[in-house]
Amino acid sequence: MKTTFFSKIINGPLHDPIVYVRFTRQKNAFIFDLGEFSYLSPKELLSISNVFISHMHIDHFIGFDRLLRHILLKEEPVCFYGPDGIINAIDAKLRGFTWNVVKGYPLKIEVFEAKKERLEHASFYASEGFNIIRRPSILYNFSLYNNDGLYVNTCIFDHDIPVLGFSLEEDFHININKDLLNSMGLTPGPWLNELKKSVRYKQTNKPFQVDGKTFSYEELSKIAIIAKGQKISYITDISPSKENIQNAIKLAANSDILYIEAYFLHEELQRAIERNHLTAKIAGMIGRLANVQNIYFIHISPKYFFNSENVVKEALDEFNKGCLTVE
Repeated sequence: MKTTFFSKIINGPLHDPIVYVRFTRQKNAFIFDLGEFSYLSPKELLSISNVFISHMHIDHFIGFDRLLRHILLKEEPVCFYGPDGIINAIDAKLRGFTWNVVKGYPLKIEVFEAKKERLEHASFYASEGFNIIRRPSILYNFSLYNNDGLYVNTCIFDHDIPVLGFSLEEDFHININKDLLNSMGLTPGPWLNELKKSVRYKQTNKPFQVDGKTFSYEELSKIAIIAKGQKISYITDISPSKENIQNAIKLAANSDILYIEAYFLHEELQRAIERNHLTAKIAGMIGRLANVQNIYFIHISPKYFFNSENVVKEALDEFNKGCLTVE
């Protein structure tokens, strides 16, 4: 199956966790968390259209300023999604700068704050000096984003503060049967993207111009193969409580890729409980019980700087074959 989106970890597992996601044949990208980073190019930063913040601890939010500096002239709005307090946090960030020369800039920032039953919404526009504009709240069912066949769902976890975990999912994936395409003597081109769009939205009456000829939807739709969509999940900074673990398994269920913190070795479970972080073994268990295909461990404590491979080994051993009962 060809992939629709490509994700990558920006920093190493001992540094601030950030996952960047770009999309096939699209200029926009998503980013999960905004800690300190230096490996994203200006072009990659400008492509970011949606930012998903787990919480506003410094190692997950300090990169806001750098992103802001690169997107000031961006024409398209940039949307931020975060937990309780994200609106006030972004308002405070923006009020920390002087904006008397940006009234002609195009940037529009939309911020959505996830609570248990609703999304609070606020806008910050360069044309208004980034002064906060309160919008009506929105009822939601833990779905933050739904557009063009892509969904981002969230879960509110406990980290002694509310923390969001995320899953990015494609409703279904459309491949092209190249053998059938060739047997029909058709030349690949932009029309294939239009065909995929018509299949996704059931636009069955739309004609297509291919190689100077007109084809109906029925004639061309047979070359489109519908397959299971992709799913990636991102979970970090959650307490190792039974409720958190159960919710993490549910959020990450059947992910193609799970990015999950493995902060402590399991021998330090009591420390993990006190610090509201997962152990490597619990992280591996979550991945296994969630039936994920691939797992990447992020946000390992700096105390393991010289033996982080032990943390990864413990997590992978549990993911691959281990068994753990959580009290």
